[in-house]
Amino acid sequence: MGETIRTRAITSTLTARLSPTVPSASQTYEPLVRSALRQRLIHNIFAFSVAFTLVVSILLGGEDETSAFTRLLSPGTWTMACLKWFVGVLPVIAMRKVYLTSAATPATSPAKMLTNAIAKPSTRRCLAVYMTCTLMLITLSMSSFTSDERENLRLNVFVKSRKHPYYLNGRLLFLILAQLWLAASFLLRNIMLDRFVFRWTKSFNSSEPPYSPSNLLKLLLKMALFTSFSLMVYSVAFGLSRMLALPLLLKLPVMSSIVRPFVAHLAKGTWTLTLPILHWSLLVRSFMMGLVTVMSWEFAESLFDAYVPQPIKVGALTADPNVTVVSGITTQDTVFTHFAYSELAGLASDESSAGSTRRTALFGDQKYSPSLWNVLARQSLLRLGQDYQTFLRRGAPITPPVAVAPAIPKPKDPPSTPLIRKAIFKAPRQSPLSSMLDSVSSESELSKAASAVAGEMEERASQMHIPELFRSVAPSSAAAPAANTVLAKPTSSIISSFIAQVQSHSRDFVVSRCPAWLKESAIIWNKWFYRERLNKVVEVCLPNRELDALIIEALSRFVCASLSEDRYGVVQRDIPRILEAFLSFLSAIEEYQIEVNTKYTPPTPDELSQGNTKILEEKEMMRLEVARAGDVLVVVSDALKTGVANISRTFGDKLVAFKFPPRTARKLQSFVDYT
Repeated sequence: MGETIRTRAITSTLTARLSPTVPSASQTYEPLVRSALRQRLIHNIFAFSVAFTLVVSILLGGEDETSAFTRLLSPGTWTMACLKWFVGVLPVIAMRKVYLTSAATPATSPAKMLTNAIAKPSTRRCLAVYMTCTLMLITLSMSSFTSDERENLRLNVFVKSRKHPYYLNGRLLFLILAQLWLAASFLLRNIMLDRFVFRWTKSFNSSEPPYSPSNLLKLLLKMALFTSFSLMVYSVAFGLSRMLALPLLLKLPVMSSIVRPFVAHLAKGTWTLTLPILHWSLLVRSFMMGLVTVMSWEFAESLFDAYVPQPIKVGALTADPNVTVVSGITTQDTVFTHFAYSELAGLASDESSAGSTRRTALFGDQKYSPSLWNVLARQSLLRLGQDYQTFLRRGAPITPPVAVAPAIPKPKDPPSTPLIRKAIFKAPRQSPLSSMLDSVSSESELSKAASAVAGEMEERASQMHIPELFRSVAPSSAAAPAANTVLAKPTSSIISSFIAQVQSHSRDFVVSRCPAWLKESAIIWNKWFYRERLNKVVEVCLPNRELDALIIEALSRFVCASLSEDRYGVVQRDIPRILEAFLSFLSAIEEYQIEVNTKYTPPTPDELSQGNTKILEEKEMMRLEVARAGDVLVVVSDALKTGVANISRTFGDKLVAFKFPPRTARKLQSFVDYT
């Protein structure tokens, strides 16, 4: 017997290792940006806002005759300024940070913007924060007064009356409500300015920071005008509420017993135009207190607008800056994406040797799968494609497809032997008498035919105009469902129609009693409030125009640099897709620009000679809106034109090696001929 030879496979140390993917932005990029933003918040926004509050307290604080230099050296002034900033300004800054968003409000008129803001729960929270800060500032200001100062200002809580010791002081009530009115007005101003949205700004010059003398002077003038107008409107509203709302409130059964012990004296006397002048010191006190408050808020808001959107470069802080920055564009947060593309645009335009080295490493990356350039190109084209589709839809949301439920197949009956339910035996022959009785019974064929003929005649009679005298007095069966339908009418529709009628009659009554000048003012206000702005319509079509411009700039500069720095030609494979995306977007914007320009027609010589002020004002307003809409479109169109022109100038005749669709080739040929 021969021996059996056993063989064994030699084990190998070679294993298939998968290339790692680019790490997520939450691990590499976002923590660094958050840290940089935290430093800006502490060293720029907090520090300068505290200093501003201290300066305002020194210059405008105090009711005594002490000088500003004395208040500067007083520890109480410093303590009070820090307390005012802590309870009145810090919550506003924190609220702005919490509710900051990158998505602009898709509203084309002030009415829609206000409606969208009211529908958000964050608006009510912001209003509560502003009013709470106002009440805290009033409490601190009142606590800083001495007893003599409080007596001179007559700002006690209750009036001095033995008969009515709980009557509230009207002067104090006027002061508190005025500050709350200013807080609500300031929030309304922020809503109209869309203040809680990130504003991407260029780097400001060191000579014009928010705390420069020129900007501080502008801040003072704007807030002085805002405070004056708000207090003017508040005085009118306070007088109307005292003349109309308060007497009506005192006549209500339950509310009268609750409110009368405190405010019954306010309903006595008449409200005249000279009454506020008699309390001039109270108006000045309300104006100064409100001016200091809104100035502190506006300065903090301007610091936030100036410092937070500035570019952040965090790539140099890591071992592999290319991986960190490229991972930043994969985040879903548009704010971090903007910072990442801003740094990539700076890297693409860096002409130093260090910048060239980083770009060469980016193009030749083989460590990650997909590579860094593939991630960069794919994410950039994906974002541009999404914004391009949004632009084609003119900002309308994507309509989800209607899901049609599949028809449920009817189960087949199992085969079975059919049952015969008829008589199988021949029926016995009936007698003539039985046949005659069956023919006149209720279930006979003759009775059924007679019933059918009667129903048809009744239906025809209901359609014809026959006097009631000749109709049957018996109620027809067809009238029953109609009665039931009337009774089944929902009660909610009746209530809503009644409310609509009451509103219509009330509106007609008020309009009929108003003077002509007030009607014209109401018409002008209504037109301004509800009219859609053309530039706002265009902004809805391009919500991410600043980010799109950065993406286009970064991609085009990387493509231009790849001609000499891309060793493996990975960028050249994506040039057709990039140029096709750029030129398609540019063609759509140019077509829309032509459509927008047709909205404005210059005034004819006849209109100019007639001097119709209304027509000329409307055309001038439309001209301004068309110009502003063009400024919105220019942000993306100029970036696209510059990017395509740079690529055409850099590659020149080498673009012949690429294949493009006919429409893209014709558009690209015009750039090549021009360059």
